[in-house]
Amino acid sequence: MNRDIVTLLYDMARQSPKSIKSISEEVGKPYSTLMRELDPADKGAKLGVELLLPLMQSCDSIAPLRYLADRMGYRVVANRDIIPDKTTLHEELLDTYQALVDYHRSMLERQPLEVVSDYREHLIRQLKEDFVAFMSSRRQEMSEAVQEEAALKTA
Repeated sequence: MNRDIVTLLYDMARQSPKSIKSISEEVGKPYSTLMRELDPADKGAKLGVELLLPLMQSCDSIAPLRYLADRMGYRVVANRDIIPDKTTLHEELLDTYQALVDYHRSMLERQPLEVVSDYREHLIRQLKEDFVAFMSSRRQEMSEAVQEEAALKTA
């Protein structure tokens, strides 16, 4: 792993409200092993990529995710508080279409910047709701496919 990200992970663990001992227990690593793997100066120990997500979850930090996204030219956007306000993906998409129309109309009508900005934020929120609704429908489809496959195997 690149030394910059190892330093970031080390700092993340040290700055966590939890002790590194607690973190090591949560991720299932002995304390001394985790400390060696997190130590940027220790060239002999390597932190496995499979530990990245559990470590981030234990520290309640997305700093490594932001770092990786930035290095790839992307940014991280949270979907935590996004809940679709329509019952189907189709309805959610139609809702977004109207938000896009309103946003474009506000620009064409030369509305004040604050008004255009409000429409923009509403559109972004609608797009996020679309994505959450889409992911939910995909998860449901995948779950149903797994259940069908299991039923076929037992038949």
